[in-house]
Amino acid sequence: MLQGGIMTQSELSRTLESVFEKYPNLCVVGGAFGDEGKGKIAALLSHYYDVVARFAGGSNAGHTYFTSDGKKMVSHLIPCGLAAGKTCVIGRGVLVNLESLLGELDAAAQILGPIPAKAVLVDQQSVVWTPYHPILEAYFEQVRGAGMIKTTGQGIGPMAGLHRLRTGVLVGELFAGSSYCKERLKQLHDALWPLFSEMARRDLLRGINIPSADQVADGLLALAPKIRPMLSDTSFELCGRQKRGARILAEGAQSTGLDLSWGTYPFVSSTMSTAAGAALGLGLPPATFRHTLLVTKVLPTRVGAGPFPSEIWERESAEQFPKSHPELFRSGKPRAQYLKNVLVAVNAGSASNKDIARYFQVLGDERGATTGRGRSVGYLDLPWLRYAIRLNQPMALALTRFDMLSGLKRIPVVTEYLLNGQLVPAGQMPPSWELAYVKPLCESWPCWPDDISGCCQEDLLPQSARHFLTKLERELGVPILLVGTGPKHADIILRAGAAERLAA
Repeated sequence: MLQGGIMTQSELSRTLESVFEKYPNLCVVGGAFGDEGKGKIAALLSHYYDVVARFAGGSNAGHTYFTSDGKKMVSHLIPCGLAAGKTCVIGRGVLVNLESLLGELDAAAQILGPIPAKAVLVDQQSVVWTPYHPILEAYFEQVRGAGMIKTTGQGIGPMAGLHRLRTGVLVGELFAGSSYCKERLKQLHDALWPLFSEMARRDLLRGINIPSADQVADGLLALAPKIRPMLSDTSFELCGRQKRGARILAEGAQSTGLDLSWGTYPFVSSTMSTAAGAALGLGLPPATFRHTLLVTKVLPTRVGAGPFPSEIWERESAEQFPKSHPELFRSGKPRAQYLKNVLVAVNAGSASNKDIARYFQVLGDERGATTGRGRSVGYLDLPWLRYAIRLNQPMALALTRFDMLSGLKRIPVVTEYLLNGQLVPAGQMPPSWELAYVKPLCESWPCWPDDISGCCQEDLLPQSARHFLTKLERELGVPILLVGTGPKHADIILRAGAAERLAA
């Protein structure tokens, strides 16, 4: 590991503050298919903002980050500003599971101590989860057969879909009186009953009891008093705070490739994952978030189904690998020896694609925070990133897990797509049914022998690592501001040249 001349945390903080003071409202979104490290970046930047707000997604999105004293936190609904003592807003565009939210608050309190009453605000008109939603999602997956999306099973799609059908129940309706709440849930129950009856006819409800509307209402009403202090018209609240000079960090969920409209439909999530969704999901004017930081992992990953042009190996194998070899996903001699042996084979040119994919999966501990599923790994994909940049227009990039290229002689990088014998124009993305058949064209980019894990100063990087960053920056046309060199809070490099340009 590289040593010496390391920027202190106070120096890093001062420099970051000088950069981001120019951006009173900032949106952080993911560039590929999720799991890029948005939580770490949002947690890092939350110190320079007053409010951290989630604008989309639901409890299917998991952000893993660390507190300043190294304690691990996993959030699914609550934004990553809680550990920094910031007001956390769950906006109207978020799909809310009350039981998950309360469990998350309890878990956070175990780490941070008592959570102040107004530390977390929940929009009163956000959609609320019911036990009907995951049952319905399981049915849709069954109907899709071989074309199933392989969702997390949280019921997020039905929550979003029924909201658009004007049949969803809202969090605030739990406080409109017991009879009103029960009537709203009866409407939902009755609308879904024909589908539940069909599931029963197909023998798909074995072991599953469909609760009555009253039973669901009673369960939600029992949770409601714990939620009441958090309930707010968050759009009004944010606008008021903004007028008083508050700085707002919008924290994205999922990523560009999973956006309902601009991702790889139908293999997407059910809400807005691009920067354009931030203002809409929070009820703020469109011009609020004029500046975006796009987070991307040096080796993108994907879970579930859907096209993944730079994928190194087979999806099903990747999902099951951590379960069949748990010893490789925890610290110890088996993991260390495995990584050493495969790295030798990769550099010798004798490793198969399966070996390479599994090496990166073990090295990056590529498992989902929500499901525990193994993530399938791909190579750095410039055509996809150019598309994500076109959609989100970021002022800078945060490149995470750059350390995973340590020790490699070279790495393939996808530079163009070929479809039906024609090059796909830069910035354009074929639809899903064509994207699955693109041929990725690759270049071999030099890596470096040194282990840069934990390095937090650019001039300590090997020259070839610095050249890699410069070349990538030139190819994408966007400055790379932050470079992650490991999973911990402090494993980050702030690139001086990019910082100076953005602070000017």
